[in-house]
Amino acid sequence: MYCQSCGVQLTQKMKFCNRCGVLLIKPDEKVDIKRTEKRLDNYLEGLFWVTVIGLAVVFGGLIILKQFEFPEWVLITYVSLSSTAFLINFGINLWAALRMMRGAEEISPSREPETKELSPLDQNAPLGPAPASVTENTTRSFEPVLNKRN
Repeated sequence: MYCQSCGVQLTQKMKFCNRCGVLLIKPDEKVDIKRTEKRLDNYLEGLFWVTVIGLAVVFGGLIILKQFEFPEWVLITYVSLSSTAFLINFGINLWAALRMMRGAEEISPSREPETKELSPLDQNAPLGPAPASVTENTTRSFEPVLNKRN
């Protein structure tokens, strides 16, 4: 196995290259799409319930106020304030749902993956020595600590 970024030969399957640190195992895009779609479905379900409960509050409150024979200006004020609050809440939730949909489109598998592909290696060419690892010379041996007793 070779690193697709720097070309160094790897002795075992690893997540990151020892030399250049590039991610070798690409995350599965299908899993990301499914997570985004599930999140969007949950959000749209919540938006549905916000709509139902909001309309129930607006019209239910109007019916209750009419039954107790409140003056007409109270009814108009209640309907205008509750409708405005409902529409603002609905608009913000709808805007967020549209942003989530745009985010799901950006993850779509139809886009071309960005990779640094190497040209095919000549099978007969000798590879030569591997370059120094980024982890080389990063470890050191510690001197023993002696406890001096008084």
